Amino acid sequence: MARRAMLSYGDFDTAMNVVAKAVEKGPWIMGDQFTAADVIIGSNIRWGMMFKMVPERQTFLDYAARIAARPAAQRAEAKDKALQAG
Repeated sequence: MARRAMLSYGDFDTAMNVVAKAVEKGPWIMGDQFTAADVIIGSNIRWGMMFKMVPERQTFLDYAARIAARPAAQRAEAKDKALQAG
């Protein structure tokens, strides 16, 4: 196993702690402004939790819920469901 000092990002737990700290301030990574960073980080958190690769921390669950509540996310979800039904 590689020592933590040899890894550019630290270890998995350190990386998850950094991400959790970034999203816990909220509502978005840049504060009140939703940015492309939220699209990238949010989709990775959601996908990672779905496949049990990212821990279901309350901070991540809350952040994913805020993203899912956005009107654009709801429209995308509706389109996805329509495609699956069709």
